[in-house]
Amino acid sequence: MIAFRNKFALLLIWLAVCALLIFIAREQIASGVGWDPDDQLRQVQLRDWLAGQSWFDTTQYRIAAPDSQPMHWPRLIEIPLALVMLLLTPIFGAALAETGAMIIVPLTALGIAMWLVFKISGAVFDRKVALLAAALTATAVPVIIQLRPMRIDHHGWQIVLALVALWTMFWPDKRKGGITLGLALALWLAISLEGLPLSIAFIALLAWRWVVSLDEGTRLFWTLTSFLGGSVILYLATQGQFNSALNYCDAISPAHLFACAAGAAIILPAIRFGPRSIWLRVVLLAAAGIAALMVMYFTAPQCIGGAFGELDPLVRQYWLVNVGEGLPVWVQEWKTSVSLLGGSIFVGFVTLGYLWWKRPTDVLPEKLLLIGYAFLWSFIVSLLVQRASAVAAAYALPLMAWAVQRAFVRARLIQSSVVRIFATASVVFLIMPGPLVISLYNNVETKVGGGKVAAMGGDTKGVDSEELCKMPESLAQLNALPPSQIVAPFNLGPKILVKTPHSVLATSHHRNDSAMASQIRIFASSPNKARTLLEKYDVRYIVVCPDDPEMQIYADKHPDGLWGKLAGKNKPYWLQPVYLRDSPLLIWRVGPKPLRNDM
Repeated sequence: MIAFRNKFALLLIWLAVCALLIFIAREQIASGVGWDPDDQLRQVQLRDWLAGQSWFDTTQYRIAAPDSQPMHWPRLIEIPLALVMLLLTPIFGAALAETGAMIIVPLTALGIAMWLVFKISGAVFDRKVALLAAALTATAVPVIIQLRPMRIDHHGWQIVLALVALWTMFWPDKRKGGITLGLALALWLAISLEGLPLSIAFIALLAWRWVVSLDEGTRLFWTLTSFLGGSVILYLATQGQFNSALNYCDAISPAHLFACAAGAAIILPAIRFGPRSIWLRVVLLAAAGIAALMVMYFTAPQCIGGAFGELDPLVRQYWLVNVGEGLPVWVQEWKTSVSLLGGSIFVGFVTLGYLWWKRPTDVLPEKLLLIGYAFLWSFIVSLLVQRASAVAAAYALPLMAWAVQRAFVRARLIQSSVVRIFATASVVFLIMPGPLVISLYNNVETKVGGGKVAAMGGDTKGVDSEELCKMPESLAQLNALPPSQIVAPFNLGPKILVKTPHSVLATSHHRNDSAMASQIRIFASSPNKARTLLEKYDVRYIVVCPDDPEMQIYADKHPDGLWGKLAGKNKPYWLQPVYLRDSPLLIWRVGPKPLRNDM
């Protein structure tokens, strides 16, 4: 009966959170477009698959035609989206079915995440804390950003798999826990190599336990076995063949599988035979690690420097260093850092320290150590890569819930009614410290300096021109032009692909770095050199949002380049302005090849 009440309460909490998120995201839902370039390009990739493109072919043929290159995303997370679309299309039509899938799937992932937070919290604390932790998922900004309606990129499922991995560590059945952990890590890495640091952390913990105690070898053995087997199966299921000569650094490739197999060939027999000497176990573990690294070095030396080791230097200089979500926390705007780290992560950090200091009798030290280990690892990763803060925030939720529940109980025991009311209200600060600080700052800033107000809705008065020209309605006006190859800022390209039949030269996705480098050169080079590149790619139109940050970089660094000239109202004569009614976009048609040298 208690279990049923818990499930029912969790269901009601999830439904309430879903209703709130749908209301908040209503404008994005109405647009039918994903939140950012990754969501939008995933939307295009899903459409292509449903339109008949092969499961194994993830090439975007409307990017950098005719030299299009495959995306680094497998189609795994498109399966639930496609299933929902196929169910809804006969009832609502393709467009509404697509939007419905983009609402249902991320919210379903959110529900799974909340349930996993509940299970993990229940393994460490009591039922009340577990339910509260599930409810507080809605206040974890980094988590909700990745699991809100219209957010269909892979980051949400990474959170889910990270929670699955942590949950299995509490399972008493070491064999089942190890198998499930290995499969979760294999699926996580198949979706994205961003899961590698935490995958290493979990396996390192199991390896350490085995070194200290032979009894812990069972969980490590089955984790490694299922991880290797699952990785091979997922690779073949998504790639269709095993090409040992095709090694990518940004996704699971044959080189990664060979490296894992080399390490497994040493460590799995070692675990089975169980050498009694701790030092021998350490030596065998080190030998397995060295073997894996050596195989990786000789089969894919270009990947030793990371996933972006082969990126064009020009693309690295102009694009990669400006991708905020992939940069360390100390280079972010302070508001971003406070919003992401100033919620469950901050409270979780303080709570973990307090619990470890006080050692309450109702919390088992080994369970606290386990959740603390996973949280601290994820926190370190989040300092190095901003978008990794979502996993850290999710891992911190059980700790945050304990602190909130304990603070609320103590506040209610205060005798003075005035102090009791104030203390109870102050608990809210524990729930959302980061957002509250930002809200307070913005309120003061607006009163003192008059801040910028943007209209939300149909009225575009006061809307930032960059946001205005990126609205789906503005981009849809490009349908008045004949289908063509377009040069547009990297982050604008995917939305053009979603809303129009046009092709674009490049988007902000690194596998197409050759075309990205060409686009940079088009805007940064002299008009004559830019013209040569435009002809090479058969570009017919240049489409720009005037206040786009990318364009500002070109104007600042290359005032004599093509965009520097255009921004200074000094266009080459072979570019003809195109005006679309009520459109904020700046558009030029590339005219016939000039018969004389440009000025």
